[in-house]
Amino acid sequence: MSPQDTTDHGTTGQDMTGQDADGPRRRDAAATRRALLLAARTRFTRLGYDRTTLRDVAADAGVNLALIKRYFGSKEGLFKAALASTPRFLGGETEFPHGRTALAEALSRQLAAGAWAEFGEHPVLMLLRDSGDEQVAGLRRRALEEFGRQVLEASGAPAAPDALLRAELLVALGVGVAVVRSAVGLRPLADATPEDLLGPLLDVVDGLLGPPPD
Repeated sequence: MSPQDTTDHGTTGQDMTGQDADGPRRRDAAATRRALLLAARTRFTRLGYDRTTLRDVAADAGVNLALIKRYFGSKEGLFKAALASTPRFLGGETEFPHGRTALAEALSRQLAAGAWAEFGEHPVLMLLRDSGDEQVAGLRRRALEEFGRQVLEASGAPAAPDALLRAELLVALGVGVAVVRSAVGLRPLADATPEDLLGPLLDVVDGLLGPPPD
């Protein structure tokens, strides 16, 4: 790894631990990239693509604006990387769910109140805010399509002509929960815990995806 990769010159403000950083300091390139992605995901989730500026992302991460171009090339490149690095909606850092009960449990955790405190809102909202850019819209669409395939795989639903459609309807339900909680704060949904959601979600999974395979 070259010195360019491990030293971020011109950084101001505070470092990732909250310590003042006056002048150049050494910082691991991977840590800088992670800080930028976290800041970008948070901004894109809360504000959408158009209202997120690279200057604000750099300031949130506490690094020089030029580093975004170095690591991601452009705002579109940063958005693409932020989508790719968003925590998986099924499984996350744990084992990918297999079977209806495990799928409903994963969804109940993902859709519960306070599940995404680090973002302020559910990160799926990053996929909904229209940018007017067809390339960005394509990235958002592919991410939602992948989520539908994940749901289908996790459910073990029998191969049927409308199986993917049914999985995407379940995805749409999850997206709707995130939108209603963010925009309306509808209760008791807004305060629902994983335990509150598990039973109803299991009913929905079984109802949408049909009887489980033998």
